[in-house]
Amino acid sequence: MIPAIKENPFSHRAIWLYAVAFVFYATNHMLIIALPFLSQKLGAARMEIGIIMGSYMFVSMFLRPVAGKVVDRFGSRNIFMIALVLNAIVLISYTVGNLWAFAVMRALQGAILAFFSMTVHLLIMDLLTDKVRGQGLSLLSLASMLPYTFVPALVLFMKDQVTITGMLLLFAVLGFCNIFLGVRLYTLLGQGSLKQNKQEMEPVTTEGKRKAGKAIVFPALVMLLASIVFCIAPTYMPLYLESRGLDTAPLYFLVETGVLILIRFFGRKYIPSSDSFPKGLLILLVICFTLSPALLALTLSTPVLLAAAICNGLALSLLYPTLMTYISFVVPEKVRGYSIGWFIAAADFGTSSGAFLMGLVADAFTYRGMLVAAVCIGVLTLLLTLCHRGQKAVAP
Repeated sequence: MIPAIKENPFSHRAIWLYAVAFVFYATNHMLIIALPFLSQKLGAARMEIGIIMGSYMFVSMFLRPVAGKVVDRFGSRNIFMIALVLNAIVLISYTVGNLWAFAVMRALQGAILAFFSMTVHLLIMDLLTDKVRGQGLSLLSLASMLPYTFVPALVLFMKDQVTITGMLLLFAVLGFCNIFLGVRLYTLLGQGSLKQNKQEMEPVTTEGKRKAGKAIVFPALVMLLASIVFCIAPTYMPLYLESRGLDTAPLYFLVETGVLILIRFFGRKYIPSSDSFPKGLLILLVICFTLSPALLALTLSTPVLLAAAICNGLALSLLYPTLMTYISFVVPEKVRGYSIGWFIAAADFGTSSGAFLMGLVADAFTYRGMLVAAVCIGVLTLLLTLCHRGQKAVAP
């Protein structure tokens, strides 16, 4: 590969990868919005809908380290294509229109997500030099979250315009279209190039594996704690504001999403792309996601609400790609997928368990008590960050 291309996070190879990620996550998010309505039309109770929808993230969370290990062994390029093909097959299988089939398909999609997200992370690292790796990961994260800005409104419009079968067929068509995009990228990557790089790597020693495991503990812990705080806004903010007689939730999410998109794009150059621990940036981001619930606990006036949205959007935009970039440098390449799998699993666990735990706190106390608890988690994360010295790259 031409070095100049690897220095450009907007090279044609990278753009194809962003496009595949965009379509994959758009289709999956369409299902997240549409499937509860479709299940309800088929007579599903609330608990059954919860089981169907929860199986997706539950399976994905537990399979991420396994997916990382498999990708480390067999290479990201081939697993990438297999994931796209299986995803399209699962999408067409939803047309069966059976609740049990929905549950099985969602679980299978969770498994596919674990492998797909692992491969796209590793592919963008292979496509770019170390110098611009952080930019590539930030743009990949942006491509995966952009569907969340317009898909809900699109699906809510479609559900009253087309039949269940028509909507499911549309999802399947998008899945098969993504295969063609993936084939194009597969060709661009070049026959055997990534596989050859894998074969040339030295095997990782037992001591290297142990040190790699130790290296990801702190980033994974920070991401877990941050995810618990992040889950409050989408899960409980609308309910809290409504209980106070306020209708400013759309304004909060509009500002937060705007900040998230702008910072992930324009702030990508400020993500450290080396094995140096990004302590200064990390402290700033932790302060931001701690300030957000602190401000909301004080008052819900519009200026403060907007300030909280900006703080949360800033932290959301840079924390994940910053920690992901750091991990990609400090662990040996041979176990990079496995290590990243544990990191993403920690983020997933924080999101899923955080909604449950914060709900318990809100029930036991109040929504304001829940926000205070989030502030305490943020302060704890800040103290851990201040005390952490970081770790240099682990030798294989």
